[in-house]
Amino acid sequence: MKLKLTLIIFSLMLLSCGFKVVDQSYLKNIEISETNITGDKRIAYLLKNKLKTTSSDSSRSIKLNIGIKKIKQIKEKNIQNEITKYEINIIADVKFDLVEKNKSEEFTVSKKNDYKVSSQYSSTLNNEKNLVKDLIGEIADDIIENLAIRVDDL
Repeated sequence: MKLKLTLIIFSLMLLSCGFKVVDQSYLKNIEISETNITGDKRIAYLLKNKLKTTSSDSSRSIKLNIGIKKIKQIKEKNIQNEITKYEINIIADVKFDLVEKNKSEEFTVSKKNDYKVSSQYSSTLNNEKNLVKDLIGEIADDIIENLAIRVDDL
């Protein structure tokens, strides 16, 4: 009986703690005025399109310089020494300049994942392309999030 009573009281205390999710929409009020991306052309194109759709009109204008590296490594081989999985690591070195305050900062975003080698070469290429698209989407989200936090700090 005591155990049930203490369990009920403890759970009521936890449920009524008053925790609320902070609204962070005001942090993303930045405009990317200029984007220069060096590295793999296909990845640069995808990343530029992702960043373009997330920018909005604001008083905080940013110039971005991004360097991209794509590293493709063998992750697994089978007994016949055939490759069964590749690992792709995409590293984005971001340098941004806040136009109004003439301040600049740098940070790095990195994402990696693997994909399986298929019996057909074309499906292996499709697996790689889909993985790169997913990783670029995650990198773009991380860049926007880091920019919002760092610009707010400046």
